[in-house]
Amino acid sequence: MLYKIGELRKPKTNVQMIQKMGLLKYHHLMAFLMTSAPEVAQEIRTTYMNSMGRTLHTLFRAYFAQLTKLTVEVATKSDLIAQLDEGPASRLGGASSFTGGASRAAPERGAKGVDAFALGSRDGILNEVDREPILVHVALAEGATYPYEAIFRSVTKHLMDAATNEYLFGMDFFQDRSFDTFNQIFSRSVSLCLENLENYLFGCWDAVGLLLLIKLTHAQRNVMQRRRVPVLDSFFDRINMLLWPRLKLVLDAHLKSVEGASASKLGATSTSTHFVTKRFAEFAASILTLHGGMESLGIAGGGEEMLLKDMTKLRLSFLALQRRLSEELPGSKQRLVFQINNCDAVLAIYGERGIVGDECSQFEELLAAHRGLFVEEELLSGFGALIAFVQQAEALGDEPADPAVVETLVREFAGSWKGGIEAIYQSVIQSFGNFRNGMDILKQVLTQLLLYYTRFQECIKKTWGRRLPPFAKDIVSTATILAEIKKYSRAI
Repeated sequence: MLYKIGELRKPKTNVQMIQKMGLLKYHHLMAFLMTSAPEVAQEIRTTYMNSMGRTLHTLFRAYFAQLTKLTVEVATKSDLIAQLDEGPASRLGGASSFTGGASRAAPERGAKGVDAFALGSRDGILNEVDREPILVHVALAEGATYPYEAIFRSVTKHLMDAATNEYLFGMDFFQDRSFDTFNQIFSRSVSLCLENLENYLFGCWDAVGLLLLIKLTHAQRNVMQRRRVPVLDSFFDRINMLLWPRLKLVLDAHLKSVEGASASKLGATSTSTHFVTKRFAEFAASILTLHGGMESLGIAGGGEEMLLKDMTKLRLSFLALQRRLSEELPGSKQRLVFQINNCDAVLAIYGERGIVGDECSQFEELLAAHRGLFVEEELLSGFGALIAFVQQAEALGDEPADPAVVETLVREFAGSWKGGIEAIYQSVIQSFGNFRNGMDILKQVLTQLLLYYTRFQECIKKTWGRRLPPFAKDIVSTATILAEIKKYSRAI
């Protein structure tokens, strides 16, 4: 038995074959020794634990060394939402896997260029929790790189399989239903895994990756529970205790970057979508997507509530920054265009990512409010006198209007309304980057113009009643205006 156990320390040894053919077939002999010669049985057990513990630790240490060559660094401290671009957000680094086992096509493959803010297809790893680990030599040959969560999944998959095998072997061979044999064999390997995770977390600024690690850890715990092998529960607990504080720190860093940002730090402001808006929308959509279902996990003492509170703070700070940036623009109309373009960009990304609920409705309400203000601003530039008259006349109630003023407005409108609508059309299509958003706003502006003109005609009727005013021939009918508006609708 000691000779067979000694073979476990030889390189490239098939451990499970030795366990099955060299040891388990003699489990009756081991049971006899435990009863008749306990000191001999203890010597065999101690030798096995030392040999197997050393073998596993050597394998995991070599494994991590190889995986360092495959890891891609997704984010650094400079990859924050409101920090001026200093270069590509993605950088090459390292990933994880054992050197043996089968390999299948992996969603982790081809990780070069991973975005620091967008989830992309990274959450596909949550559907592949129990698939075979990465083959290092294959990945090296293909030049593949992986974000850290792919490395973590692969390492932990090896750890889970080895732990399951040793736990079951210990029960069969040593009749040990406690965790004592397992703990002594795996103490160094588990410490190595935690140490490598701690080293990674020390410089980790990838909030998306951290949240993936949290969900991945929960899924792996479920795998071990289904196997009825509880020996890694404390390991998973310690991982969570490392991940949540780091996630909180990274979220706080993003929040501080937004709170402390200004136009002078972020470069010139135009009416188009700001790069901070795109980053915020992708980042928020990623976090909110991964948050889905976390309320049912029952993990980390309500960490999911902390996550939602932090995202609410981030949204409020982002909207405050958006207002500060808009104030750099010279006119109120330009400021509204900036606000509309940026709110619409957030909603477009939310729509692509399937984000619904309160976070989405907050931006929908804000966009509707900004659109309403823009409509009024746009109409005032071309039809300000008519609008001011309508509002004043309605405020005066039944008091008749000044005929001279009405006649002037009628003649001015008759001569300029088509050109005014064309000017509105040109202004809108030049202001808004999203064609659909621009066309919706155009419809809203032209509809509001028609409503104002209808109200203007009501003011005329109030003054002249059924009698036609002297300038009746110059009054443009609403049907004529509607027909012109429809031309633009067909162009849309």
